[in-house]
Amino acid sequence: MKPIPKPVYERDVKRLIGYYQKAFTEIAGRLKSIPSGGLEKSYAESLLSQIMVILRDLDVSTKTWCEQVIKQAFTEAQAQTILSLGDATSLSEAASSISFSMLARERTEELINDTYTDLLMATQNTERKIKQLVRNAVSETLRVKAVEQMGRKTMKKAIVGDLTHKGLSAKLDSEAWVGIVDRSGRKWNLSTYTEMVVRTKLTQAHIEGTRVETMERGVDLAVISSHNAKDACRSFEGMVISLHGLTPGYLTYDQVRGTGKIFHPNCQHHVSPVRDIQLLPKQLRDKHKEKMKAFR
Repeated sequence: MKPIPKPVYERDVKRLIGYYQKAFTEIAGRLKSIPSGGLEKSYAESLLSQIMVILRDLDVSTKTWCEQVIKQAFTEAQAQTILSLGDATSLSEAASSISFSMLARERTEELINDTYTDLLMATQNTERKIKQLVRNAVSETLRVKAVEQMGRKTMKKAIVGDLTHKGLSAKLDSEAWVGIVDRSGRKWNLSTYTEMVVRTKLTQAHIEGTRVETMERGVDLAVISSHNAKDACRSFEGMVISLHGLTPGYLTYDQVRGTGKIFHPNCQHHVSPVRDIQLLPKQLRDKHKEKMKAFR
């Protein structure tokens, strides 16, 4: 068995994060230019319309990224699995022998949709918060007019100053860019949430590519990668697991993932397939036994 190397996705992650940074820099720029008289309803509608165009363009870029990069991670894992099992002599030969089956297409489509849905949470949260910020600014402008009619110039100056000097962009860091709650109820800010989603989904796509390819080749066992993790993942490093639940006496992939201690958000562990545990060096077999003893 030739271990599958650790997947590296830095360039892909940076490209997606770049889309978000560009979009939100543009939005912040729009929100800085509040007219000196405050935010009238007609101006607010125009402002929101411009921001919605930016967010929809971001959604399109995100969807395209998901379709390209998730599939790439999946098929790379398939090729690496074929090479690891000795069914090809080079990665290029392995890649050419991939049959993108119905199962592979279904799994890939699920991963793409899941990733896109999770990323949409970020833009939808931002859209919601920005709309609220703009509505509040319109309300404050109406308040200015009411105060003006009452002749309270000092109060008017304070309100207008808050709107125009700071601009709505001053509130973005504390309001629109934070407060994303994921499916597990965890809170994230925009940047860390987006990066967490894509790193997690790319690793998951790689594992699913390995699982699909091994299933189609009649292989069930795999070794969890080791890289001296500091968190609870270390308890599973080097453990041999059953990818499909077909081999008695081994924990399944679903079981170990279900503990929440490995293959969790931001986890970097992957798996390397093996046809039979006896094909592993004695050192790795002993390591597996130690992990299983500690787990029990």
